[in-house]
Amino acid sequence: MRKILLAVDGSQKGLETVSILGRLLKDQEDMTIVLLHCVQQMSTLLPEDLCMDIEETTRLPFKDRQRVGQTVVQASLRRLTDAGFPEANIELRLKLDSLDPALDIIEQADIERIRTIVVGRRGRSQLEALLLGSVSGKVAQYARGKIVWVVDTPVNDSMKVLIAMEGVPEVRELSYYTAELFGPCQGLSYTFMHIMPPVPPKFWDDGHILDTAEQKDRQDRIEKWKTDWTDSVSRYMSEGCDLLLERGVGEQSVESLILQTKQGIARDLLNEIDAHKFQIVVMGKKSFREQKPFLMGSHASKVLQNTTGVILCLVS
Repeated sequence: MRKILLAVDGSQKGLETVSILGRLLKDQEDMTIVLLHCVQQMSTLLPEDLCMDIEETTRLPFKDRQRVGQTVVQASLRRLTDAGFPEANIELRLKLDSLDPALDIIEQADIERIRTIVVGRRGRSQLEALLLGSVSGKVAQYARGKIVWVVDTPVNDSMKVLIAMEGVPEVRELSYYTAELFGPCQGLSYTFMHIMPPVPPKFWDDGHILDTAEQKDRQDRIEKWKTDWTDSVSRYMSEGCDLLLERGVGEQSVESLILQTKQGIARDLLNEIDAHKFQIVVMGKKSFREQKPFLMGSHASKVLQNTTGVILCLVS
């Protein structure tokens, strides 16, 4: 039985995240959703974090916090079942007196050996998004070895999935995960997309005006580099398409695109997401795999900070 850990907070946007997940996964009979709610200690409560509103929580004595927490998970349970997800495949978890909900979410996933964590984004200021200070940002940052879905409601209802492939080695990893988690979902269409990096420095100008022969030689070498790069990516994309077809996805529902860089990889990716209203975006987070902090300049970080209306799946 496959499991997903869904962190819930009882907010309206959080409940909508629960409904979205329920509708998306309701037909996967081998899927279990573990609902987790973290109730923070009074001294650490902050507005818009993964907890009940501060005014309501501080009115309750400690002995009643479990009841409040149960109210949140029960409301989320109802949202899941109303969306068609079977109640028999739902498990409930409650963490009381949480000092840091993000770390507690990750710890619970570790304890239960759950690879996929889902968190909602409640809508924070631009500065807070930049600093990745929200619970969703911290989970994305510190959940090493996990796949993190960050759901920004309201989500585009296009039924389009973008598999954004940055480097050739990660193509297979993203393909397997997409086929496993989304292949069984009915009605989705898939786009494998790769935005080529800029021409490497070795092909730049040497600091002098090139004569006709030198210009032709350099252009020929650039074209060969582009062709070799495209052929390599295309082979991996073809494997990814085959994986989806094996899952019963129709051939007409899968396409592959390799695009030239225009404004930069992250900005071009954001523009494509916005233009085509993708509902789900699957991409890698290489800085985690290398055991580095979540780099502010990484493509995954920029997409996390700036994309709206999507289910962003960060795969490590």
